[in-house]
Amino acid sequence: MNQVFNFHRFGLLLKLDLAENGKKALLSLAVILGLMFLLMNPFIDFRKVGFSPIFLHILAYCVALFCGSLFTILAFEKYATPTTGIATILIPASQTEKYITAFISSILFMSVLLCAFFAMHYQFAEILIRNYPLERINPLPPEIMIAFSYIFYLVHGVSFLGSIYFPKATYIKTASVFFAFLVICFSVNWIMVHQMVEAGTIVQGPPFAKWNVFRNGTYIQVEYSKTTFLAIKTFFVLFVLALWQVAYVRLKEKEI
Repeated sequence: MNQVFNFHRFGLLLKLDLAENGKKALLSLAVILGLMFLLMNPFIDFRKVGFSPIFLHILAYCVALFCGSLFTILAFEKYATPTTGIATILIPASQTEKYITAFISSILFMSVLLCAFFAMHYQFAEILIRNYPLERINPLPPEIMIAFSYIFYLVHGVSFLGSIYFPKATYIKTASVFFAFLVICFSVNWIMVHQMVEAGTIVQGPPFAKWNVFRNGTYIQVEYSKTTFLAIKTFFVLFVLALWQVAYVRLKEKEI
């Protein structure tokens, strides 16, 4: 099989993927966007529920994130069984073409969800502010939205890699490894932070974020320097790129 990338063959593979999964993806998007709209509906009197409507916006984000990861985890489902796996391997296309096809469909799906969340959040927040001028309603700040964007693509990278790495119980195994990794990171961060401060000092702050330090009624906020924070953000980007690269290498091994 020719393993050199060919644009014509790649176009045919995209058309095949669209024919097989296009309708399912559009229906899934419609359902998810409809659920997000119901959660973020600005015309419901949120004062009757007793909490800020922004909480429901964050809940809608979590729904989009979860559903996007479910869609991405199916990117390489055809390799899960010998029958469909052999048929997929025998498709006359290179590993790169198959990888990019699966990558484009999954990343496009999640990007649409993320952009829809941004548009709905800011548009609906403006409507809420106009309808309830006496209420304190603050849209999510830009730094939170940037973090939400990164989390979206981080979860995509993890789900995309898990899709090709775990042939059975894919979502459960991927989620278990991901959350175990998060627990380890937060535990190491907690141990390191409390080794650096004196007893009786309360420190709040997730890994790679600013620290909120409370001691004897005094509050101090410790932030990274601009250079250090830039290095951290660069590391985050490279980490997601590494997940996508490992998924590509794993796909090549599947076809050997």
